[in-house]
Amino acid sequence: MDHKNSMKKVWIKPGCITCGTCEFIAPEVFEVTDICRVKDDAPLSDYAAEIKQSIRQCPVSVIEAED
Repeated sequence: MDHKNSMKKVWIKPGCITCGTCEFIAPEVFEVTDICRVKDDAPLSDYAAEIKQSIRQCPVSVIEAED
């Protein structure tokens, strides 16, 4: 089953420590300044694998996604 193009929504829950891990893994999707945010025009489906890796690597487990 191919889930590459199934990413619909990504968000950051409260508690982000702005470590920058997600932005390092998927700079096309995440932007970390004084807060972390998902870019408005991010091509989520194109970077589904990187988003899932960011979810796994987040040290405080605040990244959520909907396939």
